[in-house]
Formats: sequence, C-alpha cells, structure tokens
Amino acid sequence: MKAKRLTALLLTAVLGVSILTGCGNGIDAKKTGATLDGQEISLGFMNFMARYQQAIYDGQFSAMFGDADMWSQDMTGEGTDMETSVKQNVADSIEQFYLLEKHMADYKVEITDDEEKAMDEAAQKFMEDNTKKAIKQIGATEEYVKEMLRLNTIQAKMRAEMDKEVDTEVTDKEAAQKTISYVSVNKNSTTDAEGNTQEYTEEQKAEVEQQVKDFRKAAKDDFEAAAEAAGYTVTPYSYGEEDESYSLDDAVMEAANKLKDGKISKVISTDDNYYVVRMDSTFDEEKTEEKKKSIVQQRKDDHYKEVCDGYKEGVTFELNEDEWAKVKFEDRFTIKQTESEDTEDASDTGEDSQESSEDTENSSDEKEESDVSDSE
Repeated sequence: MKAKRLTALLLTAVLGVSILTGCGNGIDAKKTGATLDGQEISLGFMNFMARYQQAIYDGQFSAMFGDADMWSQDMTGEGTDMETSVKQNVADSIEQFYLLEKHMADYKVEITDDEEKAMDEAAQKFMEDNTKKAIKQIGATEEYVKEMLRLNTIQAKMRAEMDKEVDTEVTDKEAAQKTISYVSVNKNSTTDAEGNTQEYTEEQKAEVEQQVKDFRKAAKDDFEAAAEAAGYTVTPYSYGEEDESYSLDDAVMEAANKLKDGKISKVISTDDNYYVVRMDSTFDEEKTEEKKKSIVQQRKDDHYKEVCDGYKEGVTFELNEDEWAKVKFEDRFTIKQTESEDTEDASDTGEDSQESSEDTENSSDEKEESDVSDSE
C-alpha cells in the first residue's frame, strides 16, 4: 500500500469538535484497562478510543437530542443505556484489534515504513490541530492516536485479505428479484390532521371498500394516475421468492406471485387493509444485481466474523471493570464542521488531500473548538 493512499484508510474526514462542558478526565491513564492473554492494554488508550467514539456520536446526534442526555437513554430497548452499550462495543473492538494483530502473519500483513511515517505525521498533526482543552477532554496523546491508526490499518488489511477468500459468484436463480407496486388502504380507520385515529362506521367501511374496487378498475389503464386521482400512495417493493420473510402480508405475496408482468391483482383483503398489486417485473435485473452484491457482502461479513471468532477460542480477554467504569461520557462534544477532499481514485496515484477548518474560540471562553481526525 502506498503511503499516499493512507487517507482513505486512516483519516477519511476531519471533524471540528466543540466541548460544551468539561468535567475533567478522572481516570488514571497508567492503569491497566484490560489484558489479552497477559498483554496489558492501557486504560488511557481505551479511554481515548471510547471518548473519540463519543465525540463522533455527539456530533452526529446532538442536534436531534438537544439538551437531553442521550447517553443515559436506552436506545436499543435492551435495558442498557447508550454509554454502556458504546463502551462495550469499544472494548469488543479493542479485543478484536489486538487479536488481529497477533494473527497478521496468517495473511502476511505488515505495516510498511511509509505507513509508519504517515501515521507519525497524522498523529502529530492531530495533536497540533486540537486545543489543549480538547486534547485533555478526549484523553488523547500522540502515542494513543498513532496506536488507533495502526490498529485500524491492520484491521483494514486483514479484512481485505479475508475478503479475497470469499466466493463472489452468485447465480441469477439465487439472487432473482421480483418488483411489484402496490396500494394499501386501511379498511378499519383513518387518521385526522392531528394524528388521532378515527374508527370507521359500518357505512364508511362499505364506502372505503367500494372506493378501492373503483380504483382497481381504473388502475388497469394507468396504475399511478388512478392512485393519484384516488388519493392513494403507490409503494414499490422488491423481493426474492427464497426470502425467509416478507414485510407484506402472506395473502399479498401469494397474489403477487400469481401475476405476470404488467398485470394487476384483484382487491386483496387482510385483517386491517385492502391491497391492489401490480407486477412490475417478474425478473428485475437491476434489483437482482443489487441482491447479488448484498449476498456477496453478507458472505464476506460472515467469513470475517467466523475468522475473528476463531481467534477468540482459547484466548482470555479480561476487562478491568473497576477502572473501565471510571470512563464517563459526562462532557459533550459537537461537530463544528467536516471537510474532506479525496483527489485520488482507485486507479490514480495522485495524493489524497484534506482540508481542516481553522480553530476558533468563543470570546466568552464558554467553549473551545478543535479539529479531530476521523479514523473510521
């Protein structure tokens, strides 16, 4: 890999981060955060990895949550707050990173001198571009930044080699996709402008049924025009006959599979809705090609997971729970700006370039801004 190509792998974006509040960094960076078969991983590095991930999430979702504390909320519905979930993901990733490092020889992966130099320069720039307050809050050191870049480089190279082992041949039969368009009409109720549900009377239900039947007749000539005239929404849906599950009712799928190209179903009645379906294509070439790519990607993901899970067998990863619990997402980061310019395509040897926005400071010193390089 050429050193000039490292931008896409290591520093794909530049994130401006503003610290809104600061509670300080209450961890002892010299403590052991975890061990992998006796190999100590510093709490300082693990804290940096976690806080860096926090900064990315804060930047992405702060506008959505406003002043609310998203980190204390259960975002998955599994009874775990978001801080705990993200920290667990970070710990899992760190375990996987170091396991991949231990198995670099399996795939003849190595870090070149040019890559080492590029990492040194990137880590130094990271530290120079950020304010001292930002560096303290995110728990960064030049050593930690370089280690993050090094581990990400190893992971990317290992993944690329594992992907080469995957069968990328997918037949039309395996990926074949049909595409339909359908109209769905609630047969029991409607929703008013305020979002309130109003149940239909028996008379209204009869009217709705007749309206759908009238639409179906008109749809034979022009499905979209008839739907627009009736105030209905036309929804496209692509699927394969071998799919394990469908988002539409079984009765709808059964009727759809009986249709030839361009043909329209009778009115289909389910417990809650009326449906009218048009078969757009019994073999949608574009969607089939998309499905092939999806199947190959799933194979790669499954293979990567299988190999990584195999690396965990017989290996002991111990998290220092007491020290790890001291890593808190109490202060907040917001994304100021993201700028990234990549002037090199896959076949070019030109040099990638990035532009970072200049740091600015609020005159009231209520917040400080800094640039943080995204390694994802």
